[in-house]
Amino acid sequence: MERLRHNLAIALALGIAVYVILAVLSDFGKLRDALASFNYALIPAILGLVLLSYVGRFFRWLYYLKVLKVSIPLGTNAAIFASGLSMAISPGKLGEVLKCVFVRQSSGAPIARTAPAVVAERATDGTGMVAWGFLGAFALNIPPWTMFGFLAVAVFGIAVLRSERLSLLAERVLLKLPILDRFAPHLKDFHGASNRLLGTGPLVVGTIISFFSWGLECLGVYLCIVGLGLDQPFLLVVFVFAVSSLLGVVSMLPGGIGAVEAGLAVQFVTLAGLSRGTAGALTFVIRLATLWFATLIGVVGLLVVRAVLGDAEPPEAVSQEI
Repeated sequence: MERLRHNLAIALALGIAVYVILAVLSDFGKLRDALASFNYALIPAILGLVLLSYVGRFFRWLYYLKVLKVSIPLGTNAAIFASGLSMAISPGKLGEVLKCVFVRQSSGAPIARTAPAVVAERATDGTGMVAWGFLGAFALNIPPWTMFGFLAVAVFGIAVLRSERLSLLAERVLLKLPILDRFAPHLKDFHGASNRLLGTGPLVVGTIISFFSWGLECLGVYLCIVGLGLDQPFLLVVFVFAVSSLLGVVSMLPGGIGAVEAGLAVQFVTLAGLSRGTAGALTFVIRLATLWFATLIGVVGLLVVRAVLGDAEPPEAVSQEI
């Protein structure tokens, strides 16, 4: 919990700095006027769609645990999955490995065996969003080179994780390094689980679930556009959101803060032709509905998990298995 407070404090400080800069660049008065005109009656629908998108991703998490032959009571598992969203503010969301700590407490499954499920989630989040980005690019006649770049990064990352040769090389290197040598015995479990989850079948299933789940979130983002009284093509909004989200992941900034906001604001001005004030207001609303709402769900989920399972193991104990 202390680590979460630390991460949240950093993310909030970074977020405040970014949003202050965004407000200044957008012309604070125009941004305020745009926010004042927002149709707040749409908020339940927007947040409902975002929540449904995470329900879809929960089914992907269940599928991955089934592939790994890890069984946990459904209610406990739902709370564990929700608790991982508290790490939406971590770089690349990889802090969601916290879920694996709770899975170990609940089922006894080693962290090294379940951590690849988090990696597979991030990989198929990428492939799912790249698919939406391609749809937007082709529908709007936008050159798809950016999406090919993101796809190449995803394919390279998956290939590295599945490579037995690289896994053995990493094991030999770690065995020679003080302190880090304790990780070496767990690389075989990690690679074996990664190979199963990123094999053709699970990769396709995970990408399909990701595609439909991100589609729900894209609908929520589109309602943010509607809430400001704007008339923009759905697939243009999808393309902007996909590129910005992927930029956030590649940046490895906490929650992608700064990178995502810049991607949204700049593209809404250059591609959609919105004013800086309107683009700034739209960026602010979208990030509240996606990043910060997810973080709130995660904090609630973490409190529920701690009430059911108790505190997670200290970092020293966890590091022995990751």
